[in-house]
Amino acid sequence: MSNYRLKTIINKNFKPVRFRSGGKPHYEIFLKIESETDPKLEELRRVEYVLHPSFKDRIRTSSERENNFQIQIKAWGTFVVTVKLIKANNAVEEFQQNMKDNWVESYL
Repeated sequence: MSNYRLKTIINKNFKPVRFRSGGKPHYEIFLKIESETDPKLEELRRVEYVLHPSFKDRIRTSSERENNFQIQIKAWGTFVVTVKLIKANNAVEEFQQNMKDNWVESYL
């Protein structure tokens, strides 16, 4: 069991967009990492998010510790994300989590 978890934030101020005629509305969603045992995420160097196969660029990477390794996506639903944590000592930890397991709606 990982000491880290994925946090999903949906931006309630974002007006949903449709990428094609008749397509589903897509929302602005932020994915980031949280940890109770490593609250400042000092043990991490980089985080790779492996998104749903329907994404063209499904592997997204963040090295920005100051924003909890946050990435931004647009999606119409939730799915299981594979999270690869690259630690400062180059060890790799991986876990999977459904976006809806730690979901927050916020006016960003």
